[in-house]
This record gives sequence, C-alpha cells and structure tokens, in this order.
Amino acid sequence: MKLHRIALVLCLTLAAALPAQAQPAAAGADAEAVNLASQVLDRMEAGDFEGVRTGFNAQMRDGLDVARLADVQRQIEATGPVLERGEPRVLRHDGYTVVVFRIQREQAALDATVAIDGEGRVAGLHFLPADAGPQ
Repeated sequence: MKLHRIALVLCLTLAAALPAQAQPAAAGADAEAVNLASQVLDRMEAGDFEGVRTGFNAQMRDGLDVARLADVQRQIEATGPVLERGEPRVLRHDGYTVVVFRIQREQAALDATVAIDGEGRVAGLHFLPADAGPQ
C-alpha cells in the first residue's frame, strides 16, 4: 500500500519523540503546538512545501526538501480527498511536544504526527495508516 512508503519517507527524528509511554501535555501549553502542527498540515495540503519547511529545525530542513515533501503529498492524495481532520491529541516526551491528527480521506485514514522541539521548530513529521483504535 502506498501509505506504508509514506511512513518510511518522513520519520527522521520522530522515533525518539514517540515512545510507548509518552505523557499527556500540560493544559494551556498545547495551543501553540496545535497551531504549528495545523499550519504544517494545511500547507502540505495546499502544496506550499517551502512554507512547510520554514517551520522545520535544521535537521528536518537538511533531511526533507521540497521535492520529497511534494512526493509524499502526491502519495497521500492518491487515497482521495480529505473528508475530516479529527481533533488533535497532544503528548510531551523528552522535550518534544507531539501533535497527532487522525485524517480521514476517501479511501484511507491516516495519523499525521508533528513533533515540535523545545525551540518551537518542527523536529519530526510522520504519516502512517491509522490503526483501528481511537485516535
């Protein structure tokens, strides 16, 4: 399935940001992280890949160029138009704020995860097929 390749393309620093025992984020600290993650996903869907990269930290900028982001978005769009983007789930771990959105597309559901470092920069971007459980 095409979505499995997407997961391999965009998991630069996210593995360190998403352990099995991540703790829920503190209330009130979520708004900026959710806003940044939403902007990243909005820009991806709009094809503004250079705009996506403006929020990246140095490692992400070095690892993901515009062409690679565009390729990922084309793969995602092959599953049909967005039907719904669910409410974000926000976690904290090892200095990262991790925002996960469940996105329902016409032919598939996926979890879009954006990890944000302590400086407010995107340190990870990951798309995976959604599991059958709740977001």
